[in-house]
Amino acid sequence: MNTENAPARPDVRVALRECRLWRRASDAAIDALAAAARVEEVPRGTTLATEGEPAEHFGVLVTGKARVFHLGADGRRITFETLGAADPVAAVAALAGGRYPAHAETVTPATVVWLPREALFALMETEPAVARDVVTDLANRVVNFTSVVQTLALDVPARLARYLFQRALAVGTPSAHGLEVDLGMPKSELAAALGTVPETLSRAFATLREDALVEVHGQRITVLDVRGLATLGSGYSEG
Repeated sequence: MNTENAPARPDVRVALRECRLWRRASDAAIDALAAAARVEEVPRGTTLATEGEPAEHFGVLVTGKARVFHLGADGRRITFETLGAADPVAAVAALAGGRYPAHAETVTPATVVWLPREALFALMETEPAVARDVVTDLANRVVNFTSVVQTLALDVPARLARYLFQRALAVGTPSAHGLEVDLGMPKSELAAALGTVPETLSRAFATLREDALVEVHGQRITVLDVRGLATLGSGYSEG
């Protein structure tokens, strides 16, 4: 594990330069952030933030992936989002000065740069455009988490239908039978993202098949009825 400051590392500077929280920051500001950063190389399964602990710092992923999740009393994980290179880690909680609202854990080996919350406040004071970027990002996150809450209010077949409908719109490719969609993640990860367990997810797939909404071929899904998925995923029924 390397915790030495490494402002000259090209990959660290690239990640900081591309982080959405300060996209309009000057190069001098990025250099200042890099100088204040603590670089850490961590293995898969490393806890980056623990729900309920004081949020004193935040990070930016340089390489690797991490997931943000809530761990229920029954041990079930509800995944809120998956993070990749240049994504901020626990920035909202650090800015608020409260406690981490969720766990964050690496799902691959990763490189993380850690920054004190004061570094971002100083950047916002010296470069007002950055403050606008931060506000915009926080607003988008509120919208995204509202969507997560709405999804979790549905039963599991409806959650799955919503996910497949959104996936079909984003990456679906037409075929003779419908829209072909790759799930984009292993079914075990999809189950966690939908706030359920693999067994229940399998039953949800069976329900969608029985309703002639989809065909399932491993990780490949054929969407037979896009409108039906949208209706089920919305939580409303016609008539």
